[in-house]
Amino acid sequence: MPNRRTILQLLALSSLATIPAVSAAGRSETDPAAAWRNPGAGQKDPRLYSLAHAILAPNPHNRQPWLVSLEGEDSIILYFDTTRRLPATDPYDRQLAIGCGAFLEILSIAAGEIGYDAQISLFPEGEPQPLLNDKPLARIRLVTGGTKDPLYSFITQRRSNKEVYDTKKQISAERLEALLTMEPTETLTLSGSLSGSAQCEALRLLSIQAYRREIQTPVALKESIELMRIGKAEIAKYRDGIDLDFPGIGAMQAMGLLTREKMMTPGTKAYQQGLEQYDPLAKSASGYVWMISNSKDRFAEIAVGRAYARLNLRATALGIAIHPMSQALQEYAEMSTIKADAEQAVGLSSDRRLQMLARIGYARQVPPSPRRGLEEHIRT
Repeated sequence: MPNRRTILQLLALSSLATIPAVSAAGRSETDPAAAWRNPGAGQKDPRLYSLAHAILAPNPHNRQPWLVSLEGEDSIILYFDTTRRLPATDPYDRQLAIGCGAFLEILSIAAGEIGYDAQISLFPEGEPQPLLNDKPLARIRLVTGGTKDPLYSFITQRRSNKEVYDTKKQISAERLEALLTMEPTETLTLSGSLSGSAQCEALRLLSIQAYRREIQTPVALKESIELMRIGKAEIAKYRDGIDLDFPGIGAMQAMGLLTREKMMTPGTKAYQQGLEQYDPLAKSASGYVWMISNSKDRFAEIAVGRAYARLNLRATALGIAIHPMSQALQEYAEMSTIKADAEQAVGLSSDRRLQMLARIGYARQVPPSPRRGLEEHIRT
């Protein structure tokens, strides 16, 4: 889920010191953050209440690849939106499946808050391979009797914080242990290491190398650039993807300083700054955490997504910033050597899969990512 703000902020500082911010005239009135405020407020149908929270789940490139239909009086059918694939960087839909798992976990937590248990049946028409398809990904039935989860109160505060972290404030071993605490499971393991350890330093270097490799792979870079929503008007129009906005961005676009073509062209200032932008992010990490599944099937990917959603919420509760840096885990040919090195760094055995890698630290709070709103996800 890479962030591209740094490219543009550096350009703004170097090129736009005397240019005023773009006028607000003519901007769309659509609020891309509306879904984060009081989700489900006024909903009498517990399914809609739960879904209003579920769409806030973390997901790759903010693709929000969820479609649902309501069935009968108490059921939801979840589908994967096949129009929202990431074929270059997620060629087997593994990361998107993890995002769907996060969606299911947030839905389940929200249902419990209002006294319902979400009974989830995965892949009722068979496990989709080698890609996710348009058949039901899950059937969910809400039945009375659910229990409240203390993580519920952090759903609207949760973020994937892609800023530089505070290097003067380091995560303690005790704090890391609290973050890594999770319910016992036979499906996956959650581990971490702190800055200063050989393992953490290896992962830091690999995450920088992997991001640079992605930038240097034209088809992968193009995929991210095309998903950028540059300026308030684009962000409000699409309410997904990689949002970029700061004072002066309209002027930069008008002057031709900021174009998608320049960001994709080696030798330009925008390209070079994009190539280097993950260096300070990785170097500011206070540590890394990762998830390994005991199998390589779709069920494992969903389980990882559910566990990662809880990890993100637990980090929020502890005041810890977290940012997935999973470029090193991507399954396209140009990344294969770095992927193998990352697997070796965490001691992966051949029968298991490294599913998530994220940096952690302390940082200021950041705004939420845009969301398209619940109505955009409901099949009619």
